[in-house]
Amino acid sequence: MKKTLALILAAIMPASLFAAEFGGTLCESVELYTNDFDPLAMEEKTKVTLYFRTPVGPSSYFVAEGKATPTYDVNDLSEFGDGEFKCPVDLTLFKYAYSMKTEGSSSVNLAAGRFGVVDTSGCILNQISDGLSASYSSQKVVAGAYAGYTGLLNGIDTVILGGDLDDTDNDYYYCASPFLLGQASVYFPYLFLNQSVGLEGLCAIGMKGPNGDNADCKRFYGTISFGGSLGARKFYNLSSTFGAEIIDGEFDKISNLSQLSFSYYIPEFYDSQVTLHGLYASGENGPFAAFRGITSIEATYSMYPSDYSGLLKTGLSGTFKPRKNMLASLGTDVVFSCPKDDFEYAGIQIYGEFLYQMYTDLQLGLVAHQYFGDDSEENETALTLYATLAF
Repeated sequence: MKKTLALILAAIMPASLFAAEFGGTLCESVELYTNDFDPLAMEEKTKVTLYFRTPVGPSSYFVAEGKATPTYDVNDLSEFGDGEFKCPVDLTLFKYAYSMKTEGSSSVNLAAGRFGVVDTSGCILNQISDGLSASYSSQKVVAGAYAGYTGLLNGIDTVILGGDLDDTDNDYYYCASPFLLGQASVYFPYLFLNQSVGLEGLCAIGMKGPNGDNADCKRFYGTISFGGSLGARKFYNLSSTFGAEIIDGEFDKISNLSQLSFSYYIPEFYDSQVTLHGLYASGENGPFAAFRGITSIEATYSMYPSDYSGLLKTGLSGTFKPRKNMLASLGTDVVFSCPKDDFEYAGIQIYGEFLYQMYTDLQLGLVAHQYFGDDSEENETALTLYATLAF
């Protein structure tokens, strides 16, 4: 009887279901952080992630991922019972993707649903969104376009800079600030002398949504980027973005975000890499307005970190692999504040991370940073221990 039932189920169920993948991760982390050790604070976080992926025909697939993150944050360990508990739940991935090979090594890729989007700089837009994307890739050119909407995301996890929110009184889920996103890019790999060139346009158009009204706000960005080899093992990346924000139909000045980095690879020394980097995000400096991105992204490790605006940061970082299953990184930056015309020393930060892949499905990690601010109230010392188990 059982054998007959199995044969019937095999006949009526789609073949793709048998190729489906199920799984998840469990990540437990504890962060201790403090301003000059008075007081000592703690954040304990448990993140449970579940995913499902299945093919939908020979050239497409569907994938979904959800998570819950119970978090307990206490500002003073001597008063442990007075902490704040919240448990954001989110559907972080819900995507249908289709890929089609064309002549030669070219391909066309389409996607619809909820998935991550990022701009060229990584400092303006870096989040999930609900939308559609299309891209074309060949040896000579890579082109893509994206359109999406932020108003149904979880506003606890996705914070939009300067976005209006009507209601944030929920520890599990509230809708994010509503914007329509548009992105178009073209990239020319190895266009000349092993140098690559990219162009990108990005916009965020404010909307009235279920939890906010940004109809009076529009933001536009244009980015040009260069990257390539400077000789054996030496590489660089340069990008500059000009932004414009229109509020209530009024436009003031253009803003700027620029980045430059030089990297040197040393594969014979623990597969290491050293990078010298610098970043400028305009304040109200001369011809520029204060830069404002879309996604809220912390630019420093201070106790009260700013976004990428009115900031100059330069530093040195590196990574190396002491063993095949270990990865270590270390870096330091000097930070200057420039909200107005003057550039003033803000602080210096030191940061590092160590990852240990103990088993195929178990990873341990240690993350630490120290910020010494010109204002002592900005000082922060933090240490995070975490373990991630895949199942």
